Amino acid sequence: MKIRICGTDHRHAQVEVRELLALSEGQLPGALRQLADLDGVREAAVLSTCNRFELIYVGDGICEGDVYKLLGSWAGVPEDRLLPHLVHYTGDHAVRHLFRVAGSLESMVLGESQITGQVKEAYRIANEAGTVGPMLHRLFHKSFAVAKRVRTETEVGAATLSVAQAAVDMAHDIFDDLSRHPVLLLGAGEMSELALRGFKSRGAEHLWVANRTISRATEVATAISAGVVPWEQRARFLAQVDVVLCSTGARNSVLTREDVVAVRKARKGRPLLLIDISVPRNLDPGINDLSGVYLFDIDDLGQVVQVNQEARQREASRADQIVEQEVSRFERMLSDVHLAPLLRALHRRMAADGAQEVERSLRGLHSILAKLDDADRVSIENALTRMSTALGKRFLHHPMQRLKDLGNEGEGGQLAEIAELFGVGTTLLEVPEDSADGTREAESGSAASGSFPAKAVGSAAVGDEN
Repeated sequence: MKIRICGTDHRHAQVEVRELLALSEGQLPGALRQLADLDGVREAAVLSTCNRFELIYVGDGICEGDVYKLLGSWAGVPEDRLLPHLVHYTGDHAVRHLFRVAGSLESMVLGESQITGQVKEAYRIANEAGTVGPMLHRLFHKSFAVAKRVRTETEVGAATLSVAQAAVDMAHDIFDDLSRHPVLLLGAGEMSELALRGFKSRGAEHLWVANRTISRATEVATAISAGVVPWEQRARFLAQVDVVLCSTGARNSVLTREDVVAVRKARKGRPLLLIDISVPRNLDPGINDLSGVYLFDIDDLGQVVQVNQEARQREASRADQIVEQEVSRFERMLSDVHLAPLLRALHRRMAADGAQEVERSLRGLHSILAKLDDADRVSIENALTRMSTALGKRFLHHPMQRLKDLGNEGEGGQLAEIAELFGVGTTLLEVPEDSADGTREAESGSAASGSFPAKAVGSAAVGDEN
């Protein structure tokens, strides 16, 4: 079975395309059932952030055209519109990509810290649903280990940045003195909390939070003595503020062009800055047509972020070396995991066949052995057993060496066919218990004893990746 990734990110698709693929939590169950029904899919998960939408799945004989059609149906557009923006990774390329994503090497803000948590959340949700199989269990846990190495062994994440911080920096650059410009945050998630602290550190004195759940808005606002605006009053409150940062999970615009037009007179010509880091976008793009109003989305922030990443790029080369080491280790581990049960099965088969032949020979020699004393009879039985074992080992020596070579060469996909050729059945991985260090080590077992379902799909639509 091959590991595959298909999707898009901020490098390959603008926000107008990415927001088409964003799925709400309520849409996920039906979408996942469709994904599970694709021929050849055995395991899968979905990583959905504001900057990427990627299917991570395992299987053989999968028709990628079926995957394209499914993505098109989710987006509500012809699949041809998505194809130019989709990127594919298979085998070790897919492994490398997820390791880089988890290590924040593929993020809009190189080294940002949120993405590792988002990958963990994607795995957690799928795992709790019982929808991730042994291959993805190993892949995700190894990606967490890679992210930890990148974070501790390099300076890629030093002075951690985020899209939220980039938004604060943009507001500061435009208004210079934020103490004189009130700020309204729409949404009370992690990005809003980061932005709120960022605005406070930049000297903003008048901060407000609006959220559909007022208790959550109060919780976030109270932490830094900000005010709370009832959600239904957000549009009218535009007359009071100069900066609006929006980060919500809404599917439609939470502020429209008409909302801004309605408060223009009350604003008395003061400029209004709106920054939308939501995907799908939550601020009506038509707002940008109004004079004195400046609307930026997450792609606009990406252009600003690039200016400050030269130092991190130098550290990224060290992180790349870590990723390559771990990709090689993961590939060897997968080969060993698949190979070990086959080698054991061959030994068991040879031992069982040898024991049967020894027993048959002893039955044929029964009349002769009956004339011997017990010591001589045992000596003959032991000699036949040793000979049978030695012949089995000699016969298996070359095939087993070649099997190990195939594993090292990355040809583990042939093992099922070889197992069938030797008549020992197909081996599967089993999902193990967590080890003491918190990582998950897979064990191997036979198809008959494996409890993993024939198809499994997991998904998580998580918060904004920065």
